Amino acid sequence: MWQRKQSLFLLLAGLLALSTWLFPIATFERADGVHALRTTGIFGPDGVENAERAPMLPFHLLHSILGAALLVSILLYGKRLRQAAVVRGTYLITLAVIAFQYITRNSTLAYLAEKGAVDASYGLSFYAPIIGLVLAFLAERAIRSDEALVRSMDRLR
Repeated sequence: MWQRKQSLFLLLAGLLALSTWLFPIATFERADGVHALRTTGIFGPDGVENAERAPMLPFHLLHSILGAALLVSILLYGKRLRQAAVVRGTYLITLAVIAFQYITRNSTLAYLAEKGAVDASYGLSFYAPIIGLVLAFLAERAIRSDEALVRSMDRLR
């Protein structure tokens, strides 16, 4: 199970999805301090969550579901077709998360810019789903090549 390269790709992608709890999606520097957009909400310079401007989607839940699905798919190594289907299903979730994170980041930037100039930058949690998507794609490719190898061996028997 662990000697297969797709298991390592899936493990890395799953850990990246779960690591988004630790890092901000984006940071916004304003005259009053640094605001952070995290997966759990928007936090002001004092570390208190901004309750009036919460993200529309629960990113922390989406990233957790995504990470769990990728880690559970490792255990499906005996059923390669089902494993590939689960990994392909995570593509859709990942693409939706990336799009909504971008929209939320721009919306937060517009909200904070109403009260002064803002310098914004992306955080590690913004790039983690993109890297995870690439790793999941590589894993799915390796799963398909394993399935093709097994089928070719079945034809030889």
